[in-house]
Amino acid sequence: MPDYLFDLSPHTWLRKYHKNSILWILVMAFFYHLISIGLMYGGSALVTEIIPEYEAPSFPVSLSLAIMSGPLEESLFFGIPYYLGGTAYSILVGGIIWSVAHVFGTQTFALNSLAYANFLATIPHLFFSLRTWVSGKGWFAILFHSAWNVAFVLSYCSTGILRCAMLGSGDQLITEILAVVSACSVTSIVYILHKKTQISAARFQLIMILSVSVFAISQIIMTAKYVQPFFM
Repeated sequence: MPDYLFDLSPHTWLRKYHKNSILWILVMAFFYHLISIGLMYGGSALVTEIIPEYEAPSFPVSLSLAIMSGPLEESLFFGIPYYLGGTAYSILVGGIIWSVAHVFGTQTFALNSLAYANFLATIPHLFFSLRTWVSGKGWFAILFHSAWNVAFVLSYCSTGILRCAMLGSGDQLITEILAVVSACSVTSIVYILHKKTQISAARFQLIMILSVSVFAISQIIMTAKYVQPFFM
């Protein structure tokens, strides 16, 4: 079977790429994300027909948050499972959690306002990231994830679909700062797991404890920021 047919075939979507060059992985990235676009728009049209009075989520976004989503999401849901589990199935579990979480990317938690289209769009990306990590090119998955998000945000901003800014303000700015801190900490965890056999056990433990602590603190602050209004 030709290499391109092997890698395009769904029965190989939990395996390494047959060809592992950067150019080929870039081709595969566009292949999976073309499917994402189709699922997103097709799913959006279907949801509109099925759910009466459906309103697609719409809220201000920033380029900084789009950029940070690459290292944060890839490291947390794909990189860490890859290094801890060491199998495609461990990454698949993390990817499924990441994908399902996108359903709740909305400011109103109601059946007629959940982000169904976003969820559908993440499914092909899940397999792209999984295969890219198991092929030893996790760094490429991080860069492409950020670049793809920025491209989408810019296209939506230019057409007026979303309200956009380079940086948010007020509470949004605080969220973005916490996102940067979280992204740096989980990326550090992935890097130290990658270098585990090349550094001393004491240094590994120190960096791991610091990184996990910083991530945990940033998530606690972020969670408290959103939970507090429900108790006021």
